Parts: sequence; structure tokens; C-alpha cells
Amino acid sequence: MIKEYYRKLSESEIKILEKQVSETKTDIAKKYGTGIIAAVLIMGLVAMAILSHNTWQIVIFFGLSFFLILYLYYIISDLLRLPKFLRKKQEVVENGLVRVIEINIDRYIKIENLKDEGDHFIVEYDGMLSLIGGQEFLGVKKLKNKIEQIEVMDSNKTGIYYDTVRKAGKNLEPYYIFKKGVSDKFIESEIWNNLTDGKSFSGKLENFNKFIEDDKRK
Repeated sequence: MIKEYYRKLSESEIKILEKQVSETKTDIAKKYGTGIIAAVLIMGLVAMAILSHNTWQIVIFFGLSFFLILYLYYIISDLLRLPKFLRKKQEVVENGLVRVIEINIDRYIKIENLKDEGDHFIVEYDGMLSLIGGQEFLGVKKLKNKIEQIEVMDSNKTGIYYDTVRKAGKNLEPYYIFKKGVSDKFIESEIWNNLTDGKSFSGKLENFNKFIEDDKRK
């Protein structure tokens, strides 16, 4: 039902990362320019505040300087962080790995926005049940009978630098959709504990019929 394996980056994945590297380089150059402008403005405002004899002008000039200093701080933080991140991403392009979590599906139940953690899906395949979903499934409205969770990682498998969900095969209509999350009764049930254990277990979607009937009565 769920199979996990590692492979090398495909040509399309390499192109995506190379585009991100190019965009980061452009972003760094823009931040250098913005940082220089902010520094010049700060010096000008401080000089005007020192030369001014108007109390309100002094307050305004120093107030503006304070906000510009904060802005400059965030720019400098990014300029210190981004080059390291850029080098790491370039290394991933050269020798990174892709973790693939392959999920085969016969039928599924959709749970919309479960605990504010995105949509989740109870999937059935060959008499086995599993729970998948979360933020990585953002934008996935319906499932096909094969799902691949793609995570591009560094060679040491310590970080994820790109992730996506790919669908293949035929479109599947949901067995049921929980549109308002699930009840406390469902969350406290044994079958929910089995779902959130992270392992597939024997079962059918019909096992959830009593919770579906409760949900329909809401």
C-alpha cells in the first residue's frame, strides 16, 4: 500500500532547483541594494535629527530611523543566511537524493482541514487502511489511484529542499467527505488511534460508517 524508496534527481527536479538557485541569487543582489539604500536613509535621518531644533521633527526622524534599522537588521540576517542556503541547494543539485513515498489507493475518505493542519485522507488499498495528508497535500482536492510524495533532500538526508505531491492513474471519487473535521468521538476511537499510529492496518472504509452517519446528522 505504502512504499518508500530513494532515487536520484530527475531532469525536471534539477531544473526546478536550478531555477530556485537563480531566483535566490537575484534576491541576494536586490537585498544588497535595498540594504545600502536603507543605510543611507538612516544616516540622513539621524543627521537631520541632530541638526533639527524642532522637538517633533527630532522625534519623527529618530522614529523613522528606528523602523529602518529594524528593516536593515532583517535584510542583514537574510544576507547572512541566504549564501549558506544557496551553497547547500547547489550541492543538492549535484548530489542530492529524492525520497519517494508511493501510495496506492482503491478508495478514500476525505477529511477537510483536520485540526487546522490541512486536508487528510483515509485511504484503503487491498483491504488495508492508512491516514495520509497534511500541509504537503495543500491544494490536492481529489486523489487518483496512485500518489507520490516527493521530497528532494541533501545527500545526508538532513533537510528537505523541495517537496511536492504527484498523482497518477485514474481519478477517484471520495467515499465520503467530512467537511467540518471529525468529532471527538471519532478522535477518541480505537480505529482513529490505529490510523494515527503511522502504520497500515487491516480494514475497510465501511468501518467508518457509524461516524459518517453521525456526521450527516450535524
